Amino acid sequence: MGPEKQRASATANAGNDERRRMARTKIAQTIRVRPSLPVRDNFDDVARTLNASRTGIYFAARRAEYCKDMRLFVTYPFSTTPGTLNQEFVGRVVRIDELGDGRRGIAVELLTPLQVTAYEPIRSVAKP
Repeated sequence: MGPEKQRASATANAGNDERRRMARTKIAQTIRVRPSLPVRDNFDDVARTLNASRTGIYFAARRAEYCKDMRLFVTYPFSTTPGTLNQEFVGRVVRIDELGDGRRGIAVELLTPLQVTAYEPIRSVAKP
């Protein structure tokens, strides 16, 4: 779908409780998601986006811990290749959809960029 059709689609859905400011692009990017304030279970998910924009992402997850308004640390895009730069954001869950097969669609608004870090694998230290 081209940019014109995406904008037209977003405009056509404006009467259907559409609140997006930016058009979404169907793109599969690897992301890392963690709760910013772990309450019950701390988790560290690596997933692929179903669609994304400059201000938000949408991905599928099997975890039940995600809830509306939950604050997250989102690394987008995320790569484990040594030396790769990863951008981390504070995000907020704005919508959860039931997708079937135990999967839930998680819509996250990216609120604040935090840092850009180079991924470096943890090396075990040999004991003498």
